[in-house]
Amino acid sequence: MKDMQSTGKVKALFLLMRPSQWVKNIILFLPLFFAQEIGALDRLQNVVLLFAGFCMLTSGVYVFNDLMDAAEDRLHPAKRFRPIAARKVSPAEAVGFMLLLYGISAVCFSFIHTSSNLIWLLAGGYILLNLAYTLYLKQVQIIDVMIVACGFIIRLEAGATAGDIELSHWLIIMTFILSLFLAFAKRRDDLLNFMETGQVSRKNITGYTIDYLNVVLSFLSSIIAVTYILYTLSPEVTARSSEYLYVTIPFVLAGIMRYLQIILVEKSNCNPTDILLQDRTLQLTVAGWFVVFALLIY
Repeated sequence: MKDMQSTGKVKALFLLMRPSQWVKNIILFLPLFFAQEIGALDRLQNVVLLFAGFCMLTSGVYVFNDLMDAAEDRLHPAKRFRPIAARKVSPAEAVGFMLLLYGISAVCFSFIHTSSNLIWLLAGGYILLNLAYTLYLKQVQIIDVMIVACGFIIRLEAGATAGDIELSHWLIIMTFILSLFLAFAKRRDDLLNFMETGQVSRKNITGYTIDYLNVVLSFLSSIIAVTYILYTLSPEVTARSSEYLYVTIPFVLAGIMRYLQIILVEKSNCNPTDILLQDRTLQLTVAGWFVVFALLIY
């Protein structure tokens, strides 16, 4: 019986880390990839350590978020199964586990070979930003999605620092806009859940409407497409990589259109991570873009 309880507790703690969300930390490798330095083993080793550290760091943030939102999560059809909301992990256990995750992330960061202290500042800034988000800012419409997008920019800057790469303004702009797009899509999912069940899983969701979010998503998807097209045709970019980057444009357009089809036509779950992990068409589109882009610049 004790063995079964122990196994159940370990599983609950593992789920509390939200390992499916670690895919978001792949963004840490983008500066190396776009700078054509992914084959530099010393730089790659640094980013791998950074990836491991950020997985633990972001998991610690998720634990704090779940701890603060446990009461609200119990009203959500899907979130009520989260370990803390389901009372499989006690608040005291959650706090201890969160501190452990932060400690492991610090150990990972300490093995990164860099003369800059920026990674520590970025990690600390990421934690403080998410504390502010969880405690208050996520209740403020528009600001909440801006905070989410800033979190991805912090990851991007950390990846560039660990890999000793000068970050391209194109990469910053595209990452920020894409993050806004995905965050607003998630808000649309929350609003649909509220309209169907009448349960408010996010206090600020009543400040949005479906029409408004549909317009915002169309607006942002257009900006993403135009920005990427300009990026592939930029003399600055083509001079250091390939003049044929424009052949990857169809993959980006197809990916955007498929995502919009999923959330607007099929009306499926708008969680970006879930969609990427479950939708075969989108997976093939992303894989196709990656292969063609890599062949062009390497």
